[in-house]
Amino acid sequence: MTKLGEYLPYSKEQQLGKKRTKKSRNFSPKVKREIFERDQWRCVRCGSHYLEKVPHHITFKSQGGTGEKRNGATVCIDCHRSAHRQDEVRRWFEKWRDKYLDQNGDLI
Repeated sequence: MTKLGEYLPYSKEQQLGKKRTKKSRNFSPKVKREIFERDQWRCVRCGSHYLEKVPHHITFKSQGGTGEKRNGATVCIDCHRSAHRQDEVRRWFEKWRDKYLDQNGDLI
């Protein structure tokens, strides 16, 4: 809430009627398909074919992770749950990304 007489200028985007653009935190259908194909439709951690419907965000959305290919990994439900419950599994995915993916999210 502003105080009477307080000056709060509008941003340039607001003045021009433009919305700020930011990277989406969700994977687009195209990026999902690219991640699954890159990972050969197998969980990157255990190799299972029983996969989650969406890739795992290696950097969580709540931590600023985006829906870019490099931030996604194909996972089974057990590895996905473990990644969200155990710090060491979460770090495993971060190391996997750094070791095997280039800046575009393709295998090195």
